[in-house]
Amino acid sequence: MSDLQKKNILVTGCTSGIGLEVSKLLHELDYGLLLVGRNEEKTRSVSAQLGNALYYTCDLRDSGKIKDIFSYCQKSGVMLGGMIHCAGCGKSMPIRCIQEKEVKEPMQVHYYAFLELCRYFYNKKISCDGSSIIAVSSIGSITKRKGSVAYTASKNALNTAVSIASKEFLKRGIRVNAIQPAYVDTRMTEDLESLVDIKKQQPMGLISPRDVAYMIEFLLSEKSRYITGAFIPISAGMEV
Repeated sequence: MSDLQKKNILVTGCTSGIGLEVSKLLHELDYGLLLVGRNEEKTRSVSAQLGNALYYTCDLRDSGKIKDIFSYCQKSGVMLGGMIHCAGCGKSMPIRCIQEKEVKEPMQVHYYAFLELCRYFYNKKISCDGSSIIAVSSIGSITKRKGSVAYTASKNALNTAVSIASKEFLKRGIRVNAIQPAYVDTRMTEDLESLVDIKKQQPMGLISPRDVAYMIEFLLSEKSRYITGAFIPISAGMEV
């Protein structure tokens, strides 16, 4: 696999939070990018900021559209050397109030979409042997905080997919890992601050998205070439 091929990375959820920050870091490090976002205008704007990187607009809540991302890869002559699934959603809600939609949406975005992304990524016409896949899970899948049943269930489903994919993809030397951040300084955390005493739970404070991006880049790189099937917590002191 050439250095150029190894550096083409697909990033979902590229327009905000961890996805945006890891896209910026990878651009700084001369990786090639295929940015995937739900909003056309925002995704195009991020692409322009990052040297007119390749981008594709896709709503991951629609599984049937995910194959089109990889058709675009082939049409663009891009072989992928990595994939980072950062797209996320979900809100705090107690079980007594939750509705079907609030359960289905995070499950679709975090779990079903990841399965479809992996299914297409595994194709030898799409990805290089020895590639790396990283999923952004959550330390909440361990702590199981009150009011997070839909979000936590979807992240635990994602964890299961990561564990099994890491075994099934060994034949091609594709590594599959997940990171499990605690509270990160993103818009999603802003929505939680009125409900959760973050400083009390997380003594080292909110995690910057850039620090999460550093861990993701490590898992993409050859420095982690023997790591697969791992779940790496970024706890900032949160007890688990």
